[in-house]
Amino acid sequence: MKKILLIHGWGYTTYYHLTNKSAWIKRAPFVNGLKKEYEITYFDLPGFGQNSPARGTAYNLDDYAKYVHTYIQRHKLNPDYILGYSFGAAVAIRHKKLFKGKEKLILISPAISRVEKYSKKFKKTPTILNPIRNKLRNFYVAYIKKIPEMAYGDKFLRNTYQNIVREDLTKELQTINPKDIKIIFGEKDKIIKTNQLEKKLPKEYQKQITYIKDGNHEIANSHTEELIEKIKKFTK
Repeated sequence: MKKILLIHGWGYTTYYHLTNKSAWIKRAPFVNGLKKEYEITYFDLPGFGQNSPARGTAYNLDDYAKYVHTYIQRHKLNPDYILGYSFGAAVAIRHKKLFKGKEKLILISPAISRVEKYSKKFKKTPTILNPIRNKLRNFYVAYIKKIPEMAYGDKFLRNTYQNIVREDLTKELQTINPKDIKIIFGEKDKIIKTNQLEKKLPKEYQKQITYIKDGNHEIANSHTEELIEKIKKFTK
């Protein structure tokens, strides 16, 4: 039985101070469906589910990728595939770049190039302005725009979210052998610039993209069986 390591996405309802359950709980039917076909391992990233981070700090993609690598080593895992969902897909790509493992990637609704309204407010500004920028941005997006990822987060999660949402991994994806990648989107995903992302990629990467008709960003819940079938087709 082939082994898949799951990396969950970013969801404010799974923030560690708002729940005592796994960050995968809201996609439990999808996880249980995979368990019938594969040997599954999943866990909570720092700041989510049952994994509380060190307070007063912030993570970036490198930090999360290193955490995944440490987890793999500590538990002596040897996954055939790493499945990253949304933000988890970005972590999977960065992990592959940093540690060059042999595992293949299954990227579900990968948050590697977001629509403008999810990233525009987090553009980088001169470092000297960081203290002012961070305070004003935190206030604006949390209490004026009321973006839930910010509004419900503590200091760690708000600052980490700002680091994460700025990243565009379109070019980084192209450092990975396209044969080692499967990308699955809902055709009506409103969070990811799916059409624009596809246009940016060479043909050999475009061929690795599959769309689920009428699906949005939450295809693990809305199209569970169809998504699992597409994963099975790739892993064969």
